[in-house]
Amino acid sequence: MKEIVELRVNCDYVYLLFKVDESKNLETSVKVVEVDKEDPLYNQISVIREEVKNKYGQSLFFGWRIKRKYTKRELALASLLHVKIKTSFEPAGEECGTLYDETVACSVCGANRKQLTTLILKKGKIPKKDIVRTLGGEVVVSKKFVNAVRQRNLKGLQFIPTNVENYYQLITNTEVELSSNTIVGIDPWDFSTCSEEREFTVSGDTPVQFEKEIYKCPKGDTIGLNMLSEPYLLNSKFIGDFDFFSSRQKVGVKRGLLRPEAIYICSQEFKKMIDEEKLTGIEFEIAHIESDFSE
Repeated sequence: MKEIVELRVNCDYVYLLFKVDESKNLETSVKVVEVDKEDPLYNQISVIREEVKNKYGQSLFFGWRIKRKYTKRELALASLLHVKIKTSFEPAGEECGTLYDETVACSVCGANRKQLTTLILKKGKIPKKDIVRTLGGEVVVSKKFVNAVRQRNLKGLQFIPTNVENYYQLITNTEVELSSNTIVGIDPWDFSTCSEEREFTVSGDTPVQFEKEIYKCPKGDTIGLNMLSEPYLLNSKFIGDFDFFSSRQKVGVKRGLLRPEAIYICSQEFKKMIDEEKLTGIEFEIAHIESDFSE
């Protein structure tokens, strides 16, 4: 497996990363840079970022993405796989009338609120993919997806019709436990477990305050803001009985419509269905099972 981090770098500071400009233009102020995790530069980025912040009061990069490239053999030999839904859309169900009970959610991180009604979506706004997710984390699948799962009798997936014809909400009640070897953080060089309270002044001398956000919940419901590694799972006796799982622990933050979300895990049979039926909107990474059993 080859792991590369794609950065959207402030073009004013690309020269700090490369003597010769190896980036790609994205916008006038942003350039795309790819850094292999094995490159010595990778470990220097945190130092360079602090230098830019302290010396110039600016950010070295504005966004990032981890890209993992596997061989076909590596994917085929994996016991379980991490399901990554590639496309998000809005408006979320909450904006369209879907009701939630927030009183049962974690009081610290906001995870695990209870959905009270069927998922209501806006017609014409669902992307033309077989599996997508809203900004609120609601997973939506096509009728083609549902039929494929039912024909193959895959286990661990439930489908509830939405208000939009031929689209269903995907739910799984089969949970797996992420181990402490799963790495999470703000970005590949920042493993902070919360944000800082900040105050800015906008036009008219109006102060705007950003409250502290909790990324690692002391109650164990949310473990971090972003996934930085492949997922590591505690083994469980029922893993072989199902084809689709969600993680008990969530990743993300409560911010506006956003809520901490589960990580989705699947069997090779699920991946085989996606490949053979040519279902769209999904990609896979390897998930690792640790030897100790969790009851």
